[in-house]
Amino acid sequence: MSKIDYGPNDFARIRSLYNEAERFIKHVETHQSQISIPAINELRYAGHHLLNSLATGDTNKFCDELGKAERHCQRAMYEASESGIIYFLDIVNEFAGDYKDVPIPEVIQDYSNTLILARKARKQLQEGRLNRASAEEQAGEYMDTFCELEGKIETLQASRSELNKVKVVQVKNYRRFMITMMLALIGVIISAITLLTNLW
Repeated sequence: MSKIDYGPNDFARIRSLYNEAERFIKHVETHQSQISIPAINELRYAGHHLLNSLATGDTNKFCDELGKAERHCQRAMYEASESGIIYFLDIVNEFAGDYKDVPIPEVIQDYSNTLILARKARKQLQEGRLNRASAEEQAGEYMDTFCELEGKIETLQASRSELNKVKVVQVKNYRRFMITMMLALIGVIISAITLLTNLW
């Protein structure tokens, strides 16, 4: 078995991918405190294959192990982005439920675009599970979707205080309306009783 000359270029691509995956996982963790365990496991597997590549003296095995490490890095990014997208979709659903009786577009002008993006992301996840593309391709697409949703989610969360004020006003207006209706009804009843009393 001939000795392999491990030059820095052999590992540069993997190191770059590994660092990118690690950074992205940490970024997703800033939104979702419990990051998908599969994403972390994929990075662990990448490290395992990287070590295996260093331990071999066979060129084919070396290249094979580096390829596996690369695929695990890509899979880590896929798992993290998928987990992050699902988390963001849950926030969109919760938000829609919390403010179903509030005219949201008055506060968030592009709210409809957020809903369109959420539907697109949900469809993307469904199709991704049915028609698996390469991990690299899916990871890139999912990471882009995660980043698009991220901005929308930040706007939703930042708008909660204003929307809560609108809800308070709505409740006050409803109470005022109900009191007015009750007083009007009481007035009608008193008038009817007075009229009947005068007729007898």
